[in-house]
Amino acid sequence: MPPGDHVLDTNVLLLASAGDPTSAFKDSPHVPPAEQRTVLEWLREFRRDSSRHLVLDSQKEVMREYKRKLGKNDYGYQVFIEKLQTARFHRIELDDGGAARLPKPLQAEVKDRSDRKFVAVVLADEGESSLVNACDTDWYDCEAALMQAGVNVEQLIGDWCRAKYVEMQKK
Repeated sequence: MPPGDHVLDTNVLLLASAGDPTSAFKDSPHVPPAEQRTVLEWLREFRRDSSRHLVLDSQKEVMREYKRKLGKNDYGYQVFIEKLQTARFHRIELDDGGAARLPKPLQAEVKDRSDRKFVAVVLADEGESSLVNACDTDWYDCEAALMQAGVNVEQLIGDWCRAKYVEMQKK
């Protein structure tokens, strides 16, 4: 059973907020409504369960991204604010460009520099949390390396996301 505590990729909060008129994902045509509801239901369950915690970095890199991409009235933002009260924080190392430093094998595999902070927080939490993704397919690019490093990526709409990944690989 995966850990109950999580580092949330920002796309989870955005996609769950899709019904909000001010959301960045409002009426998003790239993720079907059924998958949006799946993510929303997962986030609702996470919100309701006080034994499950959000895990963040003490430098507030993840928090800054949430605040930059979400509106204060977005459902995902509201969950973030509530879970902030009981969140666990870990210090991560940043490089000169502001991206999180990862161990050598992962540094080369996690190509999206902005995603590195999520991985670094999971690593700092030493197996007590998982990384949760909704719709970013690039997590499949580094899936094997993450698994080898002990980073569990929980795919909320894995069938849809993997199909999109395979489709993109064919292009």
